[in-house]
Amino acid sequence: MKVMSLLPSSPARIAAALALLSGVTAFAEDPTFVLPPETQRDMGSGYEKAHAKTLALLSDPTSNSKVLGFDIDTDVNRDGVIDESDAGWREFTPPGCVMKVGEGVPMRMRIISHFPYYPGTAVARLEVCGINRDNPRGEFASVEEEIQHTGHVIIWSDEHKSHKILDSADPKMRVIEWTIRPGYVIPAHTGVPNRVFVEAVGPSGKYAGDVRIMATISSVPAEKGQPGYHFRTSFDHILFTILRK
Repeated sequence: MKVMSLLPSSPARIAAALALLSGVTAFAEDPTFVLPPETQRDMGSGYEKAHAKTLALLSDPTSNSKVLGFDIDTDVNRDGVIDESDAGWREFTPPGCVMKVGEGVPMRMRIISHFPYYPGTAVARLEVCGINRDNPRGEFASVEEEIQHTGHVIIWSDEHKSHKILDSADPKMRVIEWTIRPGYVIPAHTGVPNRVFVEAVGPSGKYAGDVRIMATISSVPAEKGQPGYHFRTSFDHILFTILRK
């Protein structure tokens, strides 16, 4: 059996992570597990290189206004409800949300507006990727290597698996975007679903928390001759660990 490892950090974070592992025997079997360093993908800013240019185009780095947010939450502690006990460090500290292959959890998604009316255009983006905890950047040499060495999750439109939205093992289904047009920002009218379903398909690799689902929302540059509206890009992410049945 592969024994997964956790991230090093402050004693408080390590204690919190170990507390989450109670009852998960895959981690408890080896009391001398190695603590690898955190990676850039744990900071919510680790886009694949292929998307770095797109991110730079969508957001204005000189703007620090907080206008729109894209918040995602799931049942991290697996108590049957999504509430405040699932938020904060529980989402981004390994192991994150722990599931066995074949299990699934709902994930709530919300577009948050700090102003009732936004005159510009924005793009909301949902992305799934794996994390290489042996690399400070969190990256693998290729997408193929990443898929081979990390857990596999599929994001469905609902628990009945009516429509596949993202698939971490499919290079063509790892990112989806929604365009939010100018006007009053009403979450139900943005096109972003309020709730999706995350299914555990394949086990994690060497380390816990090796699957990341990240949500971002960014402003879009205005067309030539039109007034531009910019705001600080908002990030939110959740880590997942997939155990064998």
